[in-house]
Amino acid sequence: MRQPPVDGPVVIGILYPPEWFGEADGFAAACRDIEAVDPRLEVVVVTYEEGQHLRTLRGSDANLTEARAAAPELTDAQRKMFARVHAVIAIDLPFDVAAIAPNLSWVQGIGAGSTQLQSAGLAAAGIRLTSSAGTNAVGIAEFVIGRLLEERKHFRALAALQAAHDWSPIYGTQLAGTTVGLIGFGAINSAVAARLRAFDVTVLVTRRRARPGDRIDGVDAVFPPERLHEMLSRCATVIAAVPESPETTGLMDEQSFAAMPAGSFFVNVGRGSLVEESALLAALASGHLRGAALDVASTEPLPADDPLWTAPNLALSFHCSASPTAMFDNLQRLVLDNVRRWLANEPLRNEVTGD
Repeated sequence: MRQPPVDGPVVIGILYPPEWFGEADGFAAACRDIEAVDPRLEVVVVTYEEGQHLRTLRGSDANLTEARAAAPELTDAQRKMFARVHAVIAIDLPFDVAAIAPNLSWVQGIGAGSTQLQSAGLAAAGIRLTSSAGTNAVGIAEFVIGRLLEERKHFRALAALQAAHDWSPIYGTQLAGTTVGLIGFGAINSAVAARLRAFDVTVLVTRRRARPGDRIDGVDAVFPPERLHEMLSRCATVIAAVPESPETTGLMDEQSFAAMPAGSFFVNVGRGSLVEESALLAALASGHLRGAALDVASTEPLPADDPLWTAPNLALSFHCSASPTAMFDNLQRLVLDNVRRWLANEPLRNEVTGD
């Protein structure tokens, strides 16, 4: 495992676009705060961003050849930066990063998902990786609750009637008393569950490491992955928020949607690879699902001719359910803590391992 240098400058590169932070003065202050952790630290800012389409390709082993062909050439400024850095805060990394960044020992990722960063060859080179899981959780959970209420209370239809100057009352249905199933119980769905408690619903959860008899505060029942369909069969609403992995790819397929009761509602704010989109389209077209809301898709950006755009009763958003300003405040707190831990050779928060 690579370690930071004991003596001399320790260089941390910020690779995400500074404008993502929200405002220039705040970003500059965040850089100063990182340098203030230890007198050896030096922060350099050189943007490296590949874009959502390439990020999505890099999340799948099957698409890595295409992703390599589409990867951008490094600029001279980027090459000089990578030659110096010992750690980076990044959403993207070039392939085979260890060869161009010989001193790199730690990558702090932006976002809960990190498969695109793992594809840079970090594990093989002994480079530690941490995610920012949890920094987006509250904003995304609020977005999910908004989608649930929007659908049940017919807000979109009411807005259309208002635009048409048409006084035709439409009455919604109540969320209270229904059963909501959560696929995954990381930071996002934990925050969703906390907010659902105010609505007097039954909350069911399926999670990868669930064992018989597991209990979670505020959750009515916990199901292991092999009982996913059993859980789905009891839910009026299902909310998915899981990272991309071989186990989750295509998990919501024809059989999974068929297991959901007729007239149920599906939300995905995790990764687009979870859903077999042809199966979702069929379930919406047949009316088996009364509706769905997707913040992610298998291909991003979504092609203009993709049938998801015009699917009945499907609400699309564009991988934008987070609240970036709050996220970067949370990320900064995580970064400062992890910088201290990294320099002290202590366990890092949100470390991504092969477990």
